[in-house]
Amino acid sequence: MRMPFTRTPTWLLLLPSVVVGAVVCQMEDPPSALAHSPEPGAALASARLEPPQPQPQPQDTLDRDIDAVAALDAPANAARFTAVSATVPQAQAQSVALPVAPGAGGRARYEPAHGAYLGAAVDAASANGDPQVLAGLMRDWDKKSGRHHALQLGFVQFPSPEGIFPAFDSDPRGWLAPRAFCEAADQNGATPILTLEPMLNPGQFARDWTEKSPAFEAAKTFAQGVGGWKKPIFIRWAHEMNGSWYPWAEWNDKNQNMQRDPGEDTGFTAADYRAAYRNVAALFRQYAPNAALVWCPNSGLLGGARRDVFGPFYPGDDVVDWVGLDVYERGWSGPSPGAHLWGGQFAYNLSHDMQDDDKTTPNESVDFYKTFAQGKRKPLMLAETSATLSYRTDLDASARAALNNAWKSAYWNPAEYGWMQAVYGTSTWEKAQSQKLLSPIDARFPLLKAIVWFQLAKQEWIPVEHVQNGRKTYQWFNDTYTDYRIGGGVAKDGQPAFASEELDLYRELTSSPYFLQQLQK
Repeated sequence: MRMPFTRTPTWLLLLPSVVVGAVVCQMEDPPSALAHSPEPGAALASARLEPPQPQPQPQDTLDRDIDAVAALDAPANAARFTAVSATVPQAQAQSVALPVAPGAGGRARYEPAHGAYLGAAVDAASANGDPQVLAGLMRDWDKKSGRHHALQLGFVQFPSPEGIFPAFDSDPRGWLAPRAFCEAADQNGATPILTLEPMLNPGQFARDWTEKSPAFEAAKTFAQGVGGWKKPIFIRWAHEMNGSWYPWAEWNDKNQNMQRDPGEDTGFTAADYRAAYRNVAALFRQYAPNAALVWCPNSGLLGGARRDVFGPFYPGDDVVDWVGLDVYERGWSGPSPGAHLWGGQFAYNLSHDMQDDDKTTPNESVDFYKTFAQGKRKPLMLAETSATLSYRTDLDASARAALNNAWKSAYWNPAEYGWMQAVYGTSTWEKAQSQKLLSPIDARFPLLKAIVWFQLAKQEWIPVEHVQNGRKTYQWFNDTYTDYRIGGGVAKDGQPAFASEELDLYRELTSSPYFLQQLQK
């Protein structure tokens, strides 16, 4: 499941009885795996790498006057966003500092000097383990969109829910080997991003981590395989750790009530996560100097008491080359047909989290962009993003299709427009003068260096929050068709009604030279 959530501020909602909502899903990721071909290399010291411990940081507040923000230009806008700092772990004396992979000109590994990489996640599962079919899917999306995508995102269960560790060159279950995914991307002139998902017993990467342990040996072999491939690659280990739907989260929402109830803790803590990430990172630092490491939470935390939703999971500057964030827009409050998406929603998600009280002026949450991109001088990868309302089976097909299309690509006025304009809109967009944007990304978020669109459809479980007379209820859309694709539809076997309009807009937005179609080494 790759389902981070966002929130629509209550003052933006058009439905009087509906307010903030959230989305999670519990779906297995597309199969793509790895094989076992260790290469010679120096032995890693068996001493566990102790993660840095969180240190208190001074906090400031954000003056978030929405009307004023809408009236300001982007540079002035950016200067006003001085949100609460995250509680970020800093290196401790007892920690083993790892060498950071250098990039050109003092930048991070594979960070471009200017602009942002175009990336995509296509449906690798539909390739049925055939790397040539997968290469064709990647090629087809490039052709259909009229853009070459510099990055291709894939997923690897490591281990699987049954406890099986794939290696880089093969998968015992017969799934597509990670090397095959990487070679399919490389065949299309793209750089792979491999997301490693510890689907069973993530604690073995932390508390049970010793030389010769199964997790250690599997991760070592995998890192050696990546290093032996020698070509550029991004490794994203255990993403969205701050949600409530993965085994490596602190808790799972078994009761489906969006709250952290007794008995829902997994036993895998933020401290365990930091230790596990650092242990895995140490192996990639040693055996795979071609790998850039991406730390990637989702854009908020679902349920539980108010807390810093990012800092406790941050593993340390020395093991993070890029910071990532997964941000989706699904209209959590269940907008009605004719509703307009706030044009500033995307920028809000990069500078606020689910802990913010939108009825107050200060930002009570963590400004992710300021804290982790600007504050740490790390390039930001939007590792997964999309917008959809295709799951809204409470609407008839035509109303659902129109609303889904509007949420992705409509433009009503300078304060209300679709997710695609918000994510890809730049000051050099050819319509930037006639269709003004609140926050062009080149002006507002210059450290946003890669954008990966989640270009696939799948079945998901999505809750929508309703508030009436002060009482929250949740409407669940269970095992419903959810189409994230640009040019997608609202029914599995239906004909997309707005495919050409969405594809034309994507071509327009990404025609800016700001978007990079090849990796810069």
